[in-house]
Amino acid sequence: MKQQSDQQQSNPGAETETPSASRVLDFSSARFGHAGLGNGFDDGSLFTGEEFVDDSDTNHWSVPWSDLMMVMFVLFAALLTAQALERKIPEPVVETITQIEIEQVPDPVETAPPTFEPLMRINVFERSQQAVREARIENVEIAILEDQSVKVSVKGPMFFELGKADLRQDMRQFLGNLARIIMQTPYQVNVIGHTDDYPINNTEFPSNWELSVTRAARVVRYLIDQGGVDPGRFTVMGRSQFDPLLPNADDQARAQNRRVEIIITRETSNPDDGATL
Repeated sequence: MKQQSDQQQSNPGAETETPSASRVLDFSSARFGHAGLGNGFDDGSLFTGEEFVDDSDTNHWSVPWSDLMMVMFVLFAALLTAQALERKIPEPVVETITQIEIEQVPDPVETAPPTFEPLMRINVFERSQQAVREARIENVEIAILEDQSVKVSVKGPMFFELGKADLRQDMRQFLGNLARIIMQTPYQVNVIGHTDDYPINNTEFPSNWELSVTRAARVVRYLIDQGGVDPGRFTVMGRSQFDPLLPNADDQARAQNRRVEIIITRETSNPDDGATL
């Protein structure tokens, strides 16, 4: 015992050297499992007492370089893809716009051939008004009816004296102008005579029926003679006192009810005539 103690005192480095070798051996065994495997050790490394340094985990310069190259490759690939997409985007947009424009073009609609009937009706109306102005007469009403017929209504004692059927001289100019207007149209013409409620009974006019019809016939006869209009285009009617404009309450109202209406209709004796004018 004493001898062993003396040896320890004479060689103090032996105590520290043995634990160091033990630590190296333990480290190698824990890290690599078994010292006999070939993991970068030579056969005597575990017994030399030197500590093994494994530099396989240290950062080599090639690692960050390769990472940088990979990042740049991905970046350039993304830029190339984006540029290719930008070149291809306008093509579908143009195709879509072209398609929409084609779809919005309406199909051609078949239209009827133009006709001059509306123009002719307007001319009749305007020229009838002009005929009234040229004759300088009053109590003449010109209107367009719902069926687009033109009605010329002469009221009061303008055409005839009370109880008479002879045309007044100052109305002949107006009727002459109106005859020329009718001559330029192909339409049928209705002439209707009206009276007031004053009773009449004589050898010429037994009642207001005969008076109203005779007045309308005298107007038609003058239109035929002055304008050379075909007589078959006229229709003569008498309404007597049974279609008044106003109640026959006084002389003024009765004067308004005594009238002759000349209606230029839209009807033609030949249906083709209206389309050719």
